[in-house]
Order: sequence, then C-alpha cells, then structure tokens
Amino acid sequence: MSTQTLLTRLVKIPSYSGQERALAAFIMDWASAHGMQTILQQGNVIIPFAAHANKALIFNAHMDTVKPGQENLWTYPPSGQNAGVVKNGKLYGLGASDDKAAIASFLLLALQLQASPPPIDVFIVFVTGEETDGSGSQSFVQYFQKKYATKYQKVAAIIGEPTDLQTIEIGHRGNMFLQITTQGDAGHGSQPKNIKTHAVIENIKAIEKIVSLEKSFINKFSDPILGSPSCCLTGIQSDTSSPNSVSSTCSSLWDVRTTPKIHSEVIPLMQKALGKTVEITLVGKPASFGFTKPDSKIVTKLKELIPSVKVAISPGSNDICAFTAAGISAVTFGPGQKDTIHKPDEYVQLQKIDDAVDVYKQLIYSW
Repeated sequence: MSTQTLLTRLVKIPSYSGQERALAAFIMDWASAHGMQTILQQGNVIIPFAAHANKALIFNAHMDTVKPGQENLWTYPPSGQNAGVVKNGKLYGLGASDDKAAIASFLLLALQLQASPPPIDVFIVFVTGEETDGSGSQSFVQYFQKKYATKYQKVAAIIGEPTDLQTIEIGHRGNMFLQITTQGDAGHGSQPKNIKTHAVIENIKAIEKIVSLEKSFINKFSDPILGSPSCCLTGIQSDTSSPNSVSSTCSSLWDVRTTPKIHSEVIPLMQKALGKTVEITLVGKPASFGFTKPDSKIVTKLKELIPSVKVAISPGSNDICAFTAAGISAVTFGPGQKDTIHKPDEYVQLQKIDDAVDVYKQLIYSW
C-alpha cells in the first residue's frame, strides 16, 4: 500500500476526540492483515516488536482530531468518502498533519520492522484523547510502567506531533482551563439603578485583575527554558435570556499556561487576587509541564541523524508530559506541518511521511 493510499484511508475516517473507535478498528485490521500482533489497551492500539533487549523506543501518535469547524470554509472535504484530495504533493483533510501523517509513518515503519526485525524492543502506540486531556497517553504510560518499566536500561519516546521534521521539541509548559464566575443582582435592563452589583461588570473587573496578575506571573515565574506563564481570555458569557434581562451570573474562560514554579500555585494566587466572592473552577483536568534535557540521548541521536534540525519548546502542550512525569525521556518529532493544523484545508506534504520513516528506522538501528 502506497503512502498516499494509506493516508487517504486514514483521513477518510472521522475520529473526533471520544470517537476514535472506527480508526482504532482500521489500524488493528490493517496490522492483522500484515501479520502483526496488536494489543487493545483501554482504547489505545499497541503494535509491539519484541527483540528481548534491554533497550526500547516508543513511537506515539494520537488518533483523535479536533472537529472541522465550518465545513463551508474547506476547499476539499475534511473527512468522509471524498476526503484525502492530493494537489501538488500535498494531501488535504482533517488530521492530515495532526496526527494522521504520524500514524501513517508509524504504520509504514511497522511494515519495515516486520520485514526486518529491530535489534531493540519497539512499541508503536496509537492513543486516544490527546486533543482533550491526554488521557490516552497517560493510560498507556501507566500500562507500560506496570508491565515493562524494570526491563529496560534505556527507553525513550518519540511523539509524532507535527514539527515538519525540522524541529525537535523537548518540552512544553503546563496548562489548565479555568472558569471565573462572578455573581450579582438579577433585574430589568430598563432600571439599571436597581442593579447594585452587576455580575458582568464584576467579571470585567476580574478580567482586568487577571491581565495585571499575568504581568506579575511573568516577572516572578518565567522559566529559562520553558518560557513565561500566560493567561489568555478565550470567552465570556452570562445566562441572560433576553437583551433586557440582567443576569445574576457571568463567567469568563481562560487558557492558563504554566511553568514548574507556578503550576501548583496558579489557583491560590488567582483566588487571593480576585477575592473570596469570585468563584474559580477547573474545566477538565490540568496538564502538567513536560521537559526532556537537550543533552539526553534521544535528542543527541536525532541531531546526529539530522544535523540541521533545531531544538525548541512546543508553544502548546502535548503528550510529552505523560512520559517525562514517569521518568521517560520524550520529544515531539513528526512529519506534519504545525502551521496547517486546526484550520480549514489542513494538509501534509506526502514526501515528509516517507522521510520520517527513514529517520525513525535509522534511530531504531542506532539506539
């Protein structure tokens, strides 16, 4: 099966977060048809290659995608039967770069390992939930630690997130999503004098305090490698039912990125600044920061294979943290293009997938 045919089939299958089963079934059927063993691990799919060695590499790609948004903005279908259009060496479709290019490269790598068994143990892992809470990789790491942790003297992970094969990302800040809720008096918009405490105005005051607080976070808690904390307002809403109805509550949503020094202190510091009457609620689970030392073996080996590659910190969070929290060095290095993801007409250059397979195979044989 050609690279184009494989990726086209992957892109045709919708696999929004929480809806990865069809794609997982395709991967398992594909692997089985090529004589490979698979393990279904709490929704994740694992293709193991056992050389009975004391060294291992883990290749991790996520099956889920974000939703396409307004499909009328797509020139080519994001998913479904007509998805996977190829123009000038670029394949278009939802998840083409994030992260189905990595899935394709890992499956093609598996084919080569099947034909020529590797000298080390290799785990090719396709996980759920990366776009939401990273639960798939967290679950796999727990499984790996319980079953294999004591077996290996050297183990590292390659996360197939888009880096265009031009950058090795060695870490990322932590993040948490917060809802800031203020209370006030309900009433009629025609009688503003009766609204003693206005929930929306109170939330605006809270927003101004957080914007000011962010400057303090940057000054006090910036990290020399991971960068500065940030607080980004992403939405504001009240529960008003009519333009002439003043709501008794108002909430703003925040994307907060953290560094090691502040990760556990964000909410207490915000609560102190905003006061007891303002409610702070976590939306979903917070994600920890992740970091692999730039002189670690996985980084130095990749730099040997691609001397021109750059080492950087990921602007967003990803599944590195699931591995580094367990003491496993991990980097992101994949064939997708970051500047095309999460937007209409996402695409990947097909040649990058084949290039990635070559690098991954060289890494395995030099590990």
